[in-house]
Amino acid sequence: MKRFLKILFLFLLLSFLTPQVKAADINVDCPDSSAACSKSSTDPLFSISADGYWYPGRTLTKTINLKNASSQTREMAIRGTKTSGVGILENVMNISIVGGTTVIWSGSVDEFYGQDKIGMGIFAPDANLDYDFTVSMSSGANDDYQGEETVFDLTLGFWGELSSTPTPTPTSAPGGGGEVLGAGVSASTCNDSKPVSAPILLSAVPGTNSVTLAWSVAGNPVSYYLVAYGTSSGSYQYGNPSVGGANTTSYTITNLSGNTTYYFAVRAGNGCSPGPFSNELSSTPGGIVVSGIAEGFAEGVLGEATQSAEMEEQTGVNGEQTGEIQGKEDKICVNAWWWWVVMVVYGIYNTLFLTIGKKIKRIIKFVFCGIASIIAIILLMNALCNWWLAVLITILIGVIEFFLFEKHQVKQS
Repeated sequence: MKRFLKILFLFLLLSFLTPQVKAADINVDCPDSSAACSKSSTDPLFSISADGYWYPGRTLTKTINLKNASSQTREMAIRGTKTSGVGILENVMNISIVGGTTVIWSGSVDEFYGQDKIGMGIFAPDANLDYDFTVSMSSGANDDYQGEETVFDLTLGFWGELSSTPTPTPTSAPGGGGEVLGAGVSASTCNDSKPVSAPILLSAVPGTNSVTLAWSVAGNPVSYYLVAYGTSSGSYQYGNPSVGGANTTSYTITNLSGNTTYYFAVRAGNGCSPGPFSNELSSTPGGIVVSGIAEGFAEGVLGEATQSAEMEEQTGVNGEQTGEIQGKEDKICVNAWWWWVVMVVYGIYNTLFLTIGKKIKRIIKFVFCGIASIIAIILLMNALCNWWLAVLITILIGVIEFFLFEKHQVKQS
């Protein structure tokens, strides 16, 4: 039994030390000829249904895993080709490609069009690497870009086999040419009237890791209010476009770091038209030092977040979807079921340790339980992606195990 318990403990320790690996949004597998490259999914990587609308300041990253399934060492490459002559967003849309910690390429979509081929690296047989493709819309984009769009294809394949004229379809071009992955970006036209005046920010009252804002209403038409904040005056890094409707005059921002000075501003909006920002107020909350963004806020969200721009699906002449990168929605927590299995094994082992180990002193058992509880919180965090819920469940498990231990002690005495 003791040997069995030791094996279980080692298994738990190894699983605790094993890092999480973020799953790729799409896997591209290229055998001896890139004409036969295959994708793991046909779901759109960038689309309205999966990602919602685009707006100035938004950034979105998706991961592609590229594998050389051939028996030879090959060099992989990518190329972007414009496939539409409509109004464009090239100058306000940016794309970057990062492999590991190396930036493969970064620049505007307009510059991306000018690249003949972008080398992705040398791939040994059966080698596979993850690449992060990040698309962003400049925070300086204004109403002049409404109704504009750009549509282009991304072609992945072996360096010597890339076709000079990639076909804008979500499948491989016949006769070679690599895997064609299209991308289309479109901004819709907004006809909503802007609020006639800005709200007046009246107060910013600090609390424990929070600040409560109060403001006067803006001039109609108003359908929502947006709160923005940053750590330097006049520079707002984060925003929340849904703090309330037309009659909202206060909002509490939580998960702020203690003893840090923040600068706040409010703006009203009507549909897809944001109004001017209010005056600025600063406040320094108390509490502990925390990292991350305030709850409900996102980086770069300083205007309305529903209709200013979108990634759009295009339809080809044969009814096939074009103008999109094929893939699936990005995941934050990966293989959560596996962490639950580890958690169950941990609970069984910990209970057996408490109730069976007769020769182990009481104080040693409780020290072990304290360490095990920390491990339990980490395991539950990986399964739930929620620290507070992980701590609560761990406390409940600890209470149950304590009573089991005390009951066992009474029987032994």
